[in-house]
Amino acid sequence: MVRHQPLQYYEPQLCLSCLTGIYGCRWKRYQRSHDDTTPWERLWFLLLTFTFGLTLTWLYFWWEVHNDYDEFNWYLYNRMGYWSDWPVPILVTTAAAFTYIAGLLVLALCHIAVGQQMNLHWLHKVLPGLPQSPL
Repeated sequence: MVRHQPLQYYEPQLCLSCLTGIYGCRWKRYQRSHDDTTPWERLWFLLLTFTFGLTLTWLYFWWEVHNDYDEFNWYLYNRMGYWSDWPVPILVTTAAAFTYIAGLLVLALCHIAVGQQMNLHWLHKVLPGLPQSPL
């Protein structure tokens, strides 16, 4: 019986596969690249960082304004004519958006740390642009 040796042996890189798969939907080894990140993807990274800062500021604002929730509800009641507790959905939506964007930013920084080309998936490019609050 003849025993064949494989031509190449690829070491499984599960962490790198998950990192590139979640960030840019590049799950296969041949889709990953150590090439320089394109200027367009660098612009998306800057936009992601800027969105993170804005969302962090917005979350801090709504977290600290909790003493004025009642006044905000009265203001909306006088304008709309019905009572609703708006600050809670705003705070929950903002916290969810902040968590999502913070996760993307951590993945992007991990891409930079391991030297992988950043390629943000189109779905991640669309989601941060959606409205973050019901108002």
